[in-house]
Amino acid sequence: MRHFVLPFALCASLAWGQGTPAMSPSHSTASHDPGPIGTIAGNRWVDRTLDLKIAEPSGGTIKSWFILAPPRAMCTITVDGTTRYSGRFGNLFMSRASIMASATGNDGYTSRYFSVTNTGLENGYTAGHNANFDVPFRDSVRIIIVGDTAWAAFYNIFYEIGRHDRGRHNEFFAVTGDSLPADANVNDTLLVLRNAGRGAYWSMYFWMLSDSTTGNNRAFEERDYYCVPDGRNVHLSTGTEDYCGYYYNWESAAGLGSRTSDFHGSPTFGQRSDKRYLDAFYRIHELDQIPFDDDFVLYWESWPDWPKIPQSRYCHVGYCVIYYLEHL
Repeated sequence: MRHFVLPFALCASLAWGQGTPAMSPSHSTASHDPGPIGTIAGNRWVDRTLDLKIAEPSGGTIKSWFILAPPRAMCTITVDGTTRYSGRFGNLFMSRASIMASATGNDGYTSRYFSVTNTGLENGYTAGHNANFDVPFRDSVRIIIVGDTAWAAFYNIFYEIGRHDRGRHNEFFAVTGDSLPADANVNDTLLVLRNAGRGAYWSMYFWMLSDSTTGNNRAFEERDYYCVPDGRNVHLSTGTEDYCGYYYNWESAAGLGSRTSDFHGSPTFGQRSDKRYLDAFYRIHELDQIPFDDDFVLYWESWPDWPKIPQSRYCHVGYCVIYYLEHL
């Protein structure tokens, strides 16, 4: 079994992570009146690096985001002095593949928790990102976004002032990988948590670019997802397209474009000009949350049973998994 990421230890837990949505406070163990709202907002030309910080002595929770930034930029989110996400900005905000050149779905997409508009400024594929996921904090959150050129930055982040007990969703984390080689004959492990305490798996964003330019080169999408909460193996899907709700048949798939909904979809789906397929998809577990009490594993199962389509064996992938923990 190949592991894409070997998460590092944070106190008793392994890994790093990300957020949840702002539609309803279903993550809280007890309901509470919303606290006062704070914002950080602005627009300016930045020389590669945008550095934003929220500081509130009484704590709070980021509830919604608008950021115009390059999806290829590197992003680090630090909560209360601890790194919770480090990787491509577009993987966290579900746009890394959505605005790549030469594939359908390039104009962005809209869903309940994430939306992306491709605006294409001077630095190429800058995109507008709206998102609704929560990042609770005790005193501060710092967001650093580093592009490879100067870029025009717009941002508006809303946060609730005042820390509340959210049970399993007290601490935000996200783990990511980008442009990684994948072999359909080998399991690919996306997240491993050991002795992490109570928590919940919230969402996954995943994109795939086929290595082959020959014929039907995307059968690897039939690979299934599994999770293992506290040692119990759970079969999440009968194929990637089933888990993420973008059903199709092989013969008509090339020109279907993006299909998105509140909790699952495919913001990018199509064949590039070089005949390699570029597909992206997501699954958000807000209504069907997956909790765990100590350990959690998420993996993409191998599928060695399709030798009749050898060109489907290899691809490159990027992904982001968001989860929460009750304690660090």
